[in-house]
Amino acid sequence: MRTIEEITQLAVAAHSGQKDMIGNPAILHVLAVGLMGETELEQKAGFLHDVVEDTPLTIEDLRTDGVEEEVLAAVDLLTHRDGISYEKYVKNIVASGNQIAIHVKLNDLRHNLLRARHSLGILSPTGSTQALYEEILQIAIKHDWAERYIREYRQGC
Repeated sequence: MRTIEEITQLAVAAHSGQKDMIGNPAILHVLAVGLMGETELEQKAGFLHDVVEDTPLTIEDLRTDGVEEEVLAAVDLLTHRDGISYEKYVKNIVASGNQIAIHVKLNDLRHNLLRARHSLGILSPTGSTQALYEEILQIAIKHDWAERYIREYRQGC
């Protein structure tokens, strides 16, 4: 079993050099989502939630590196794979009943919506940043839907 410090170091190394849509280090989002976790398992899954999707590492690589199965199950659910719509991806997380994955996805959505609001506030909807503005707006709409969908599911439990 890896410690939170080791998991954090693994995430930092895996995301080294990556940037988000507006040029910030991608690791900042990953660290924010991990820090939002309420349990150690949620924190570990939060730190690793984008590793399989956005780096060459696989679930098997993480397993070989000693990441516990509960975290791997959550990370696997949190990995949005090609060919699966965003709606189906979110619904699969909810349908799994995996509370670690559900909580981390909510944290991911919360942080992404904060970042989107900030980005939309500094970008112009016209001129050279119009395309980026529109792309971020569409992502924010999609993430807002997902957050509402997960919240409604949790209220029904």
